[in-house]
Amino acid sequence: MNKNTVFEGNLEFLSLGDIMQLLGSNGSSGILRISSPYMPEPGIVYFENGNPTNASAGTLEGLDGLYALFGWTEGEFEFIEERISIEKVINRSRMGIILDSLKMLDDGDIERLGQTATDSELEAETEDDIDATRISGPMVDYMYVVDEEDFYDGETIIEEGKHGNWIWVILEGVIDIVKETPKGPLSIIQVRNGSFVGSLSSFLVKDHTRGASARALGNVQLGVLDSQRLSQEYAKMSSEFRALVMSLDKRLKMLTDKIVQYHAQSVNVDSYIKDKQKVMRQGDTEKRIFRIQQGHVNIVQQDKDGYLPLISLSKDDYFGDFPFLDLGHEPQKASVLASQDLKVVSMEPDIFQNEFDNISTTFKNIIQNVATCISITTGVIQKMQKQG
Repeated sequence: MNKNTVFEGNLEFLSLGDIMQLLGSNGSSGILRISSPYMPEPGIVYFENGNPTNASAGTLEGLDGLYALFGWTEGEFEFIEERISIEKVINRSRMGIILDSLKMLDDGDIERLGQTATDSELEAETEDDIDATRISGPMVDYMYVVDEEDFYDGETIIEEGKHGNWIWVILEGVIDIVKETPKGPLSIIQVRNGSFVGSLSSFLVKDHTRGASARALGNVQLGVLDSQRLSQEYAKMSSEFRALVMSLDKRLKMLTDKIVQYHAQSVNVDSYIKDKQKVMRQGDTEKRIFRIQQGHVNIVQQDKDGYLPLISLSKDDYFGDFPFLDLGHEPQKASVLASQDLKVVSMEPDIFQNEFDNISTTFKNIIQNVATCISITTGVIQKMQKQG
């Protein structure tokens, strides 16, 4: 082992996505070397402050090389901590890359090394509807865990519509997030080790009403987070950053409610686009963040079949390019349609980035977990729309 090797292991035990989340939560800089029995040369990923900056896999380099490495599911890995001087060519967020690669694997756009066609077909039949919607979190920061609770298979942890102020982190197990619909309970996503259960606003609003149910899939162990400590940290944030945090929380709640509408096929597309002006086009490289002062905006995705309405944002909500998050929304993957009376104030992304960099690891992980849930839930809506 190289004297600077921080950790090493087997890809069947720890996937590339899990490795990236570990390196990200620690802000690590160095070289990840991946060896596959089906490739003559190792794959390389360069990290700076926890984010991938460059990669190579065979003849592929940069982001294409990194995506290809997600298909290397057998082999060994080694991370060497050292200063990186290679050119940065990957500019996407860590979580955005992970989520996109999982979708590309499911769609067959990334080759799984060593698998026969039969193996791949079997995996798609048995895992596509489950693993594609499962979310893993980062390593647990036990400094914020004040108690542990155990739940058994099928037990309800949170009930939609009930009041509650706790936030948990999953120490072990899988939880199903469920919404009630006129047709019965609907499973939205599943979350597992390192993910958080509970709304960001639950420790800020008295008698907070839960927006969805959470049920144990198998036995689950949860860590109860120190809500007083989180509330105190939140109170020290700037008013702008606090508003951003709550706006993200609102996005996730609106998306889970929107899933119910899509499930009931009751979404009125015209109401989202009629008399609206496009202030941000899907695929734009706009790097600013805007805070709404008056009016409202609708976040919609576009494809060859037309518009896919997602959410509506109003006063004190934010839209734009958040440098430390990947929501799977605007500007890269959604357009912003505004009401005629829209008034906004432009915010500098670097201000939010600096504040985000200086909050605790636990609060940072909670915010990133919300962003991941937003992206995954948006993917669920896309799939529901395609299936009709």
